[in-house]
Amino acid sequence: MSQLQGHMRDSAESSTVHELRRLYRDAESQAARLRFIVDVHGLLDGSPFTKAAQSVLSRIAAFAGAQNVALSVKASHGQAPLEAVLGLSHGDDAWDVLIPVADGGVMARLALRLLPGRQMLAAEDREALDVIIRRIATTIGVERQATERERLLDEVAAQRTELAALVRRLIEVQEQERRRVAHDLHDGSAQTVAALGHRLETVIAGLAETDVLRQELQGLVAMARRSVAEIRAAIAGLRPPELDGLGLPAALRARFDDLEDLSVAADLAPAAEDWPPAICLVLYRVAQEALANVVKHAGASRVTVRVFEEEDIAHLHVCDDGKGIAPTGPGAAGERLGIAGMRERLALLGGEFHLGRTKPRGTIVRASVPLRARPGS
Repeated sequence: MSQLQGHMRDSAESSTVHELRRLYRDAESQAARLRFIVDVHGLLDGSPFTKAAQSVLSRIAAFAGAQNVALSVKASHGQAPLEAVLGLSHGDDAWDVLIPVADGGVMARLALRLLPGRQMLAAEDREALDVIIRRIATTIGVERQATERERLLDEVAAQRTELAALVRRLIEVQEQERRRVAHDLHDGSAQTVAALGHRLETVIAGLAETDVLRQELQGLVAMARRSVAEIRAAIAGLRPPELDGLGLPAALRARFDDLEDLSVAADLAPAAEDWPPAICLVLYRVAQEALANVVKHAGASRVTVRVFEEEDIAHLHVCDDGKGIAPTGPGAAGERLGIAGMRERLALLGGEFHLGRTKPRGTIVRASVPLRARPGS
């Protein structure tokens, strides 16, 4: 009895030790799989896949017991497939293990040629490799999306740069046409009407003081003078001559001379004289419209105009002490149209327009334009 009990006890102890050894081996294998997954994740986190590829394939070969490893990845976005090989490349029939994976539009395939004497992979090892291949597919998919996004951004930036150049050219052509019309008015209609006035004055001088035509002709002379003044104002509006010869500050000061019953304080940076012509034109037109709104709608007694440069951006501020813009925005249709025109002119050059109220009262117009083309703008 005691001998049988001892045999049973020895058999139970042997079975327990055997089970413990099996559990230990399983735990060791599971730990090895986890270390393998963590190591490869670390390699993929540290650098782009193209740089980490050989290290990743080496870890896969060591884990799977393979002498040759081949990885192919096909991603969308129209880019060429990615191929990475460790050891010799073989045809499809020569590989011992093939693991295909599809993840988020990326097709990946891992091929292994096992070492001589190596048995086929355990199901758990194959699952670990499947996890790694999916991670590689995800990494490559994200990298290629980023590359494609950068390419598209570069393309958009190039198109914007081209568009900005075309807009500047369009503005220059428009201003050249204004200059031509102003020149024609000056040398044509203005001279003709002025000559007509002088001829009428000569005729009047030859008439007797009691001549009934004298008063009628004097009225025509006055009409001719008003016409000349209106034509000259139109010429100045079409193309201020100071803008071509002396720059934006001088053109604005000339505009201030026309603001009757309005006190003007100006802070015009000399650097504005060297700004690109297209920017000077746009800011002059914005100032022209803003000052016209002050005269027509603000009921102001004082206006302050600032022109300055800050961080490669040209700024124009026009601030008055009038009644202030209504909280709901400009009221009259003409005022709304003028503001829309200012905003559109600035937008053509990548600039910005802001209209707001000041404290305790008044309105401020802020216009800004980049002096150099911004990357991606």
